[in-house]
Amino acid sequence: MRQGSSRMFFKPKRGRIRLLAFLVLVAGGSAVYLAFFHNAAPKRSTPLIEACPPWAEQYCDPSQNLFARTEEDPSEEVLEGSIKPGQTLGGILGDYVDAGALAGLDNPDDFSFASIQSGQPYRLTVRDKELVTFEYDISPTETLVIDGEKGDLQARVETKQCETRTGVMAGTVASSLFKAVEEAGGDAQTAVALADVFASDIDFCRDVQPGDTFRAVVEKRYAEGKLIGIGRVLAARYVNEGKTYEGFALLGRGGKPEYFDADGRALRKAFLRAPLSFLRITSRFTSSRLHPILKVRKPHYGVDYAAPTGTPVWSVGAGVVVERGRNRAAGNYVTVRHSRTWVTRYNHFSRFAKGIRKGSKVAQGQVIGYVGQTGFATGPHLDFRIYKNGKPVNALANPKMQADPLPASKLARFKRQVEKLEALLDQAPQTKDLAARDTPDTKGIQ
Repeated sequence: MRQGSSRMFFKPKRGRIRLLAFLVLVAGGSAVYLAFFHNAAPKRSTPLIEACPPWAEQYCDPSQNLFARTEEDPSEEVLEGSIKPGQTLGGILGDYVDAGALAGLDNPDDFSFASIQSGQPYRLTVRDKELVTFEYDISPTETLVIDGEKGDLQARVETKQCETRTGVMAGTVASSLFKAVEEAGGDAQTAVALADVFASDIDFCRDVQPGDTFRAVVEKRYAEGKLIGIGRVLAARYVNEGKTYEGFALLGRGGKPEYFDADGRALRKAFLRAPLSFLRITSRFTSSRLHPILKVRKPHYGVDYAAPTGTPVWSVGAGVVVERGRNRAAGNYVTVRHSRTWVTRYNHFSRFAKGIRKGSKVAQGQVIGYVGQTGFATGPHLDFRIYKNGKPVNALANPKMQADPLPASKLARFKRQVEKLEALLDQAPQTKDLAARDTPDTKGIQ
């Protein structure tokens, strides 16, 4: 029994040894097979991370493997904002570019970095805290671009492709002309241009009434297909308290429009109806008025227009400045001679417009000063006076002298253009703009 027990105890041990030897043999053969065919087969480009078994994720995670490759570029970040008051180019880019490189960057043609203005938008693209591009909108058609992509900073001005089309806008006044023009798709500049067409016939501060209507043929400016603003008014029709006014443009020197009625008579009279945009008339032309400061009755041969300090005042007609001065009663004043017959006077300015001095030539509508309270004045206003042959006349009875009509040599062609513009005025406002080539040619009539 002892011998038999001994054989039974060691027999399993020899079996295990044989099994282990067999497994080693199989494993060796498999290794040789895999090595041979692995070297012979073409390598695949499948990323390691796609072939990772679940139990090996910690070895395949690229974030934990400094040698793992990725096809993705470092992420780019676009920062958008507006230039703040006092902010400089260095203050914006200082965290992303070398100070020395930025200091050595030359201004591009036709633009200075010092001309960057507060309120203008910009876009900053960075990658790994380094500058890729900086874009600053100089205007709707021009963009300053600073490129740091290649390491060396380079600056340039890119100009967008522009296109001008003709369109029709129309509206009805509810509260003001400015609001009505804005609702029709224009802006304050468009409203001023529209009012300028009829400035000699309509006082848009005083004569505009709710229910007035307007229609206008205007230039619409596009940059790369995007509307960037309204340009010149080519024709306009305004109905004020049932009376219709029409004006048609001729483009003079420098492209500035001059307006005529359908028969070629100039709409621009020798004098405008008023020298400023005012709130109300506080004192009229009279031979006897109780002076608000001196408390005595005196003639007041002018019209007082109340307006906030700083309101622009323009010359009612073309002429020459014959006086620019200051005295105790009138404060800061300007006198303009328009002809041998007519002279206008402007009192109580807070300051004079740039370039206005004795001998300066001024155009009709040119700003010559700003409303103030200098001299004998109880509040900010303009004291405006007109003299005919040296004698004062009532400015509210504006003479509105006619300007020269269009010469007969240009009248026939002008009337052909009027027919086209009138046809556009009669059209409904369009959701799709007319092509630029359909714009009536008014340039040749000067």
